[in-house]
Amino acid sequence: MGLSWSNSETLVPEKTLNVIAGPGLYLLFDAGSQEICYIGQSGNCAQRLLDHAKKSWDGKALQFSFHGVEKTILPHQRKEQENDLIGNYFEHYRKAPEYQFRNNR
Repeated sequence: MGLSWSNSETLVPEKTLNVIAGPGLYLLFDAGSQEICYIGQSGNCAQRLLDHAKKSWDGKALQFSFHGVEKTILPHQRKEQENDLIGNYFEHYRKAPEYQFRNNR
């Protein structure tokens, strides 16, 4: 999709301090395998990633990368971008990211 992503960081609360407090997309991936396990979007990436950093994720060590979007992009457009990323992942791997549709993180 031609998006520029941040360098990957360990998903811990202190690393989310360097994340934009505005709208964007983000990827969570397994630190060992580097496989994407969740694709998300938020109006406040820093807060959303902080929320994710507080979850257990089945004891896995995760990393994150984010892409900030223009504030003029509406929430439904961010959701469309998120869905495009999930669809692209599915097309490539023939499965959804591991935690994409789980409710018990």
